[in-house]
Amino acid sequence: MTKYRESLRHTKTRIGYTYCPACDRTTKDYGGKKHTYDPYGTLMSDVWRDIDCDPAQFPVSVVGRLQDLFGLPPYESLNLVDLRALRVLKREHEASPPNPPGQFQELPQGLRSELIKGECLEVLHQVPSDSVDFCFADPPYNLKKKYDNWNDGIDVREYFEWCDRWLAELARVLKPGRTLAVLNIPLWAIRHFTFMAKILEFQNWIVWEGLSLPVRMVMPAHYSIVCFSKGPPRIPPGLIPADRCRLERESLTALKELYCLRQDCVRARRLLDQRDSEALTDLWWDIHRLKHNSRRVDHPCQLPPALMRRLIALFTKEGECVLDPFNGAGTTTLAAEQLNRDFIGIELSPKYHELASKRHAELRSGLDPFEKTSRVPKAKNSNVKRLPKQHYAVPKKDLQLDVRRIARELGRLPSREDVVRLGKYSIEYYDKYFISWGEVCAAARNAGMNERRTLILRDATPPRQMVLDLDAGPSGIRGTPH
Repeated sequence: MTKYRESLRHTKTRIGYTYCPACDRTTKDYGGKKHTYDPYGTLMSDVWRDIDCDPAQFPVSVVGRLQDLFGLPPYESLNLVDLRALRVLKREHEASPPNPPGQFQELPQGLRSELIKGECLEVLHQVPSDSVDFCFADPPYNLKKKYDNWNDGIDVREYFEWCDRWLAELARVLKPGRTLAVLNIPLWAIRHFTFMAKILEFQNWIVWEGLSLPVRMVMPAHYSIVCFSKGPPRIPPGLIPADRCRLERESLTALKELYCLRQDCVRARRLLDQRDSEALTDLWWDIHRLKHNSRRVDHPCQLPPALMRRLIALFTKEGECVLDPFNGAGTTTLAAEQLNRDFIGIELSPKYHELASKRHAELRSGLDPFEKTSRVPKAKNSNVKRLPKQHYAVPKKDLQLDVRRIARELGRLPSREDVVRLGKYSIEYYDKYFISWGEVCAAARNAGMNERRTLILRDATPPRQMVLDLDAGPSGIRGTPH
């Protein structure tokens, strides 16, 4: 939090690339954009997995990180307030004790495994109390997204009053001992937490590191999933040993730290029976947002199915019921059906309701509603325009590298007029292939990176770059200079 209104003032801090222990390439696959990245590492995000912190000890690493981050004007000092000795009183909740299983309410047959078109509060009023095993909500974030039937830019007080009403309804329909999980941006999640703590019992705060496009100097990388139970929670079913289908087993393990998700590396690890998974924690960094159009449908904020399968597998058993009051294109209910759970999916928009119904029909006919397609969705999750599919007469990489050459000649980022005057290629290619001049200059801002560990050897001759192989013996060098 700051006392000034503009963007946070801090140093430009980079974190060095990490490397997969199996293939020795960078943990993240940078694809065809390696020439636009910094040789050392990426800008720091708001999830710090590269340092350790023991809550029982003085947080030396965290203090050092904050010193690095804020070591510039107008900051003059870093004040550390140590509250570890403070005695914290646990507030007693006025939650009802869990009912015996026989006293749970049964869902009417007309609500079981149904997609319902309507306003969430009106539909929730029809759901009996103590009848649902898991509620999940990913509401509109009030960030002026272009939804089909919802104004995502109302007054913030009106927004939270509305949120409190549907949260109270979800708490009512939830069975005692069961879980309500709410996904939102961290700032809004704090407000949801304060309301839910009045009527439910805190269970867990899950951080989903669903890194999106780099923006600003500290990249916003995570969403909060705030989990509360109705009274004391039961042990999450996903943590109890049981016979499970392959899809459910995969959902309940996390990728080990540093391992990459490249398909060739994943296949090689499986062939070698290499253990690359571990037990779940409350930091989920191995599930990424859907970035490619081939995986998206016509909804601006589509969640990855792996996220929903993990939540459902963790908090429910087969045959139990999952409710999503903002079902959108149906990711939650489709994941529930894949895992043999009942579901209730509520959606205000007729367009999204129809889309979800169509995808459920595909699933029941044996098709995969999450498979890659050749369609180009119309809905977008950002204000950046989408370029049409086209044939590139000159690769975009070649165009960007030529702009890097011009920048080095000029000693600054070139303007459009500079590229017209000094460039090897027609300016028409830049106008046609790029969404902004910032993208045109992406490679000019950085020297580029290599996805394999590299060693720079310097002598009297021009610098040579060789691949460093830690298993190659005393010399450590493999391959030829390039």
